[in-house]
Amino acid sequence: MSGRRRTASRTAAWPAIVVGGLVCAMLAVTAVTSFVRDRPGPESAPFLVLLAVFVGVGSLLAWKRPGNPIGWLLLVIPGLFALATPAMLLGEALLDPAPSVSAWLFWYGYDREDTWIWLPPIGLLLTQIPLRFPDGALPSPRWRWFSWFTIITLVVVSAVLSTASAEVYPGVPNPVHSGALLGEPVAIVVCFGALAVAFVGSLASLAARYRSAGEMQRAQLRWMLWAVCLVVVILISSWVVADDWAGANSLVLVSYGLIPVAIAIAVLRYRLYEIDRVISRTSAYVLVTASAVSIYALVVTSVAWLLPDATTLGVALATLIAAAAFLPLLRVVRRLLDRRFNRTQYNAERVVDAFGERLRTGADPHTAASDLADAVDRTLEPSVVGVWTRPQGS
Repeated sequence: MSGRRRTASRTAAWPAIVVGGLVCAMLAVTAVTSFVRDRPGPESAPFLVLLAVFVGVGSLLAWKRPGNPIGWLLLVIPGLFALATPAMLLGEALLDPAPSVSAWLFWYGYDREDTWIWLPPIGLLLTQIPLRFPDGALPSPRWRWFSWFTIITLVVVSAVLSTASAEVYPGVPNPVHSGALLGEPVAIVVCFGALAVAFVGSLASLAARYRSAGEMQRAQLRWMLWAVCLVVVILISSWVVADDWAGANSLVLVSYGLIPVAIAIAVLRYRLYEIDRVISRTSAYVLVTASAVSIYALVVTSVAWLLPDATTLGVALATLIAAAAFLPLLRVVRRLLDRRFNRTQYNAERVVDAFGERLRTGADPHTAASDLADAVDRTLEPSVVGVWTRPQGS
């Protein structure tokens, strides 16, 4: 049964790895394009780092808990941002052979002053994640209609804002341009009012969940509650503050990173998704692999310096030494990391080792059953423990 669970876990991890790798590739394209075109801007580097934080936390959660939408939402958010650069590059490539297709690609991907593509990812960040944190479900069935309200609001307001530009690219008209939608002050008030209701209502869902949560879940929700509160206050304040304040956009940009950081703290500090073992094993293999490569390089360079004519001997010797040191080093590093990141597993292994040592050194038959029950209780923490013993003389 455990083998089936491990196989199912490996199968479920593939989508998270593929999606995370795809988003990372799009972020790399965005970074390279910004550098090559020599227009990175003061906010480009922090923005890319912010998206990388989303990808890291989202990939980890989607890998460990694929049935929980929180991890997938954290991957979709940077994906929607990173998709803009490939869309722009493809639009430029198709500008002559397919101008109508290029217009739609620029409609989404070209960076302009009145761009609207920030709204869907930021809207998901401030609505669906607070509504579904920490277990991926809504606080109660009564919140289902509000969840749909936030999604419909994001779609409608994004569609309205996308009509503002007369051109989506120099010389390329906007295929959905309409000055009538945003020409009336009432339309602007309705759009941003609906967004404010969606953001504040999602924040209220955290407060409602907090009231009925247990002590541990309250500790987890507290981080998310404070992070979303700050982000919503900063974002709504930026709509009111004068446009000539240069630090407004930077402050809003930095504030978005509070939410994935809060989720990471809730996961790591309070073991929300029991992810300690993943972190411990990943760190162990990274450190051991780096150590083995360092040993290999050190031996090869040393032999080449001492015996310039024995290059093949140096490579063979380095391979043998690195291979021989890998497993012992892995055991030591895993034990050290388990003490820090996977303490529950580490303590359980110590209890089992102590129980096995007592059996090897001659345990008292009258206390063996109680020792076994104590070991099982401390390692597996079952609700009920029972030990069946064979009657004497049977």
